[in-house]
Formats: sequence, C-alpha cells, structure tokens
Amino acid sequence: MLTLLHPPAQFPPGHVIHGWRIVKLVGAGAYGAVYKVEMNGKHYAMKVALHRATSGDAEKSDARLKRELGCLVHLEHPNIIALRALGRWPDFETGWRYVILDFVEGFTLAQWVEQVHPTAQEVARLFVKLAGAVDHMHGRGVFHRDLKLNNIMVRASDNEPFIIDFSAGDYSHAEDLTDAPLPPGTRRYRSPEATRFFRDNEDDRDARYEFKVTDDVYALGVCLFDVLTAPQPASDFPRTPVEGRAMPPDARVLNERVPGPLSDAVMRFIARKPENRPPSAEAVRRELAAIVNESGEEWVTPLHTLAPKPLLTPATGTDGPRPARSRRGLLVGALGAALAVAALVGLFMSTSAEKAPGVADSIESTAPQTPGAGAPLNALSPQEDAGMSQGDAVASPPLESSSPGVASPPQSPVQKESPAVKRAPIVASPSESPAVKAPASSGGRAEFLKKCAVATAAVALQMGCPSSSQVRPGSSECPEEARQAMAELRFWEGDAMVVTIDASQPGAMGGEGGIYSSGPVRGIVRKGVERIPAGTMLRGRVWVGERSILARYTEATLPNGRTYPVCIAIGEKGPEEADPGPRPGTVEFNRSMYGYAVKEWP
Repeated sequence: MLTLLHPPAQFPPGHVIHGWRIVKLVGAGAYGAVYKVEMNGKHYAMKVALHRATSGDAEKSDARLKRELGCLVHLEHPNIIALRALGRWPDFETGWRYVILDFVEGFTLAQWVEQVHPTAQEVARLFVKLAGAVDHMHGRGVFHRDLKLNNIMVRASDNEPFIIDFSAGDYSHAEDLTDAPLPPGTRRYRSPEATRFFRDNEDDRDARYEFKVTDDVYALGVCLFDVLTAPQPASDFPRTPVEGRAMPPDARVLNERVPGPLSDAVMRFIARKPENRPPSAEAVRRELAAIVNESGEEWVTPLHTLAPKPLLTPATGTDGPRPARSRRGLLVGALGAALAVAALVGLFMSTSAEKAPGVADSIESTAPQTPGAGAPLNALSPQEDAGMSQGDAVASPPLESSSPGVASPPQSPVQKESPAVKRAPIVASPSESPAVKAPASSGGRAEFLKKCAVATAAVALQMGCPSSSQVRPGSSECPEEARQAMAELRFWEGDAMVVTIDASQPGAMGGEGGIYSSGPVRGIVRKGVERIPAGTMLRGRVWVGERSILARYTEATLPNGRTYPVCIAIGEKGPEEADPGPRPGTVEFNRSMYGYAVKEWP
C-alpha cells in the first residue's frame, strides 16, 4: 500500500472518520489523498487534503480542496462527479479537510481505451456526453483547467463517463491561489495561446493568464485526439506531440481506422488559433452529435488493433500479477546488452587510436558530456499536475532549466508490480564510488578496452566502459545494506517523499518543468518523512529517453551529516512520461516529484 508523509495518507483499512469506514487507499497526488470508503453498505470516494489550513503549505492543498468544493457545489450533471459530504478531521475547525464524492467503479479514460477497444461510434457518443458536461460547467462559471485522460473516469458497467478532480479548477469570484503566470495544469493539454502567454511573461511573476472557454475546449479536443490516435494511452505513454506552432498530423493519417468526419472534427477542436476552434463546448457537442449516428463499417470497427493487456482492477489502475521472466529470457537480454556494449567499445577503440597524444586518459574524460552535466551544484536549498484524482493509482504531480543527469530508460509502461529478477550489480555514478579508470599508457588503455569488450553488460557498466553511462541497467534488487538502512530510517517499500530531482533546479510540483539529460544527479528532499527530513541530499543517476525519464538515488546524506545507502526511485514502476527537451538528448519534466522507496529497481 502506498503511504505518504502525512496522517491523511496513512489511514489504515477499517479506520473510521466521522462514520466513514476506510476500505483502502486509492492513491495520492500533490494536493490530496483519495480513499475508497464505506457507509451504510455503499461505497464512496473520500478525498483528504494533505495539509491543514494553518500548516503553511506552499502548494495550498487545503485551499485547493476548498476550491474543488466550491466548483462542485455549483455543478449537478450526470457526467460530473457528485459531491455528497464534507468535513474536517479530527477537529471540525482545524483538522484536515475532506470531501466525500461518488465512487466510480471503472477505469480512467486512458485505461478504458485499452480495456474496451471502443469503436469510433462509441468514442463519439462518449465525447458528446463529456462536451455536454463541460458546457454545463462553463454555463455556471466553472472552469476545470486540467481536463486530461486521467481526470475522466468511465464506469465499467455501462461506459458512462465522469469528469473528476477539480482541484485545479476555478469559478467566478474565487480567491486567486496561483502565484505564477499560468494556473496549475498539465503541459500537454495547455492551449497554444496559454503557452505563448507564458513564453512572453515567464519572468513576470505578477502576470496572470485569463483562462477561457476555448482553453477547456482545446484540452477536451486533445483528449479526443489521444483516444483516436494512441492505441495504448495508459501504458504506452509516448503520444504524438500536439504542442508547438505546427498542427500535428490529422488523426486519420495517424490511424486509418478513424472515420474522416471524426478526424476533421477533432483537428478543428485542437486548432492552433482559438478563433478556429468551436466557440463553446456546446458547439463541440452539436458537431459530434451530428456525426455520431453515421453508418458504415469504419464506425463500428474497433479503433485500434486488439492486443492482449493485463487485467486491470476497476478504479485502481493496478494490474494483476505479471508472469515471471524466464532465466533464458534474462540471459538473452543480458547477452544482447553485452554485445551492444562490445560494439560500442569496438567503435571507441577504432577512433581513439587516431587521437593525438595528450588526450585525457580516464574513461570519464573521454565520454561525451551534455552541457551542464557534472557541473558543481551550489544551490542546495529546497524550493502542479493539479491534484489527486480518483483515477490515479499513483501520484501524478509535475519541473525547469537544464540539469545534470538522468538516464535513457526504455519507454515501458509506468505500472505497478515489476517482475522479480535476479539481483545484478547497481550502477554507481563517478560521485558515488571510485571510478575505474584506464591505465595511462596506450598499452594499458588497449588492455582495458579489451576487457570492456568481453565484459557482460552489468560488469561493463560497473567498470565505467565507454558509452555505458547512457545505458539504463535492467531491473535488480535493492542491495541488502540499503534495505537495512531504509528499515532503520523507517522508510518502507512504497513510502514516498517529495524530491527535487536536481538541487540546481529547485521548484515545486506542478510548475514549469526542468530540463534533464542522462548522467549523475544530486537531488534534495523537499518534503520528507520523520527520519529523512527536508534538506536531505540524495545522490544518484538519471536516464532520459526520447519522451521518458527515470531517476535512481543510491545514497542519502541527512542534514546532520550522516550518510546511508538507499534505494529511492523517481518512476516507481518504470520511466515517467516527459516532454522532449530543447536539445537532443534532453527532456522536460517536473522539478519536483515523488520519490519512492523500492525493494527492486524499476
């Protein structure tokens, strides 16, 4: 079970809060923890703010849950999550705020696409209802401001959609909680005009973007675009980029199964200029309603090729047990990796022989360096995906400029329960362990490179062979000494803390992102636990892929100077989705994120 750092995210099953019996923790985000609760034999969702009103919380989780409450009391629609009760615990005046919502037994919209394999007609009908719900919101002065696949639930029994998680929402005359040019939200779903506003006012902390109807319309259009073009939006996270000044390819070009009228409609919904989009969600609803009953084989054929998927538990997003990987499969994978390293080393040997004398002798000095990687980290002081929705099984909070370190993980699903594998050596960065360097003489260098060429992938990584720092090692067990140290620190598997990924790029979750490349990194704990407090320094390594990021921290130095081996991962079950960075080999991702204690490296 996921546990976090505040009592609201540590209620055990069976605990009773004002008559609501805790069934289980569904997940937690930047602002709240969500539980499945029961009263009088009926299930509900309880969302609890992670801070009290007087806690001095920079993310204002109490105020944002109050804002969500303010949005929901204005709304009553069959496709918007319903508010049932509210309160504070344990004290009605000063305790943690909570709200009780309907509990949807089903899936996020992304998971629904993978599980149901809907037809174009089913998708169009679902979005007719969603557009009607968004229009209902706007008619009552409410903006969602974070519409995305994970903030839409689909009930398993009848495929009825529900818009959830209004923690980033806004309504007429609401108190301003934003201290940045843009409101909290998710970068992919921000309208082009919002992005332009931020680019023009990035350094003006007093500038405020005026969110409009067409911003929510755009976000709803991106949701539809992703459903039509991404066959595995929940687990195969790389999706066609929609950001930027140029339009993405038509949905029908990306997926020939999309009917032409539906493709034309969604491209209008995500037009670069707001005047080219429908002026309201009601206009979106009418446009989809006009084509939803069209006939033809392309309308009743599944939009995506059927593929076997792990069974998902409704409303949690966690998959069932994965089959154990065979020893043969592991050996084949290791051999393939070793051959790849050998090929890289061979190329390195052929080019290094032509170098003039005086080239630095250490392998580290010959490895290519990303600008900024390995630079001294002087700023060590700690510094919004908008909140926790019922559909998120794990925290989804969101970072800013270039940072050393992060390594290239294969773009695998960000899921729970990675398979058990045989323990392999942990890859240490040069700052974490003595670097293995080639002898200074040319003969010694050649001998060293020969050893690299015949080494297994894991051993080559440990030796510091050329190019190995860019290769993410596979899953492996956390070393016994690190598990013992984390037990001493009372930081158990699945526990989480908020970590600023790179201490030189401080910032809260949910703001603008940082820029990362593969390599060593020093992080800092922003919100810790009792024995690993804020200010604890973490040392580790980051890997970036084309649109993904993964970080592993192997050493923690507490504010009192004591150092412990640890296993803390950003990307608890695999790489996290990231946006392409401004330069090749970089990605943009949250400045701060949840770091999880793991028994096995993802």
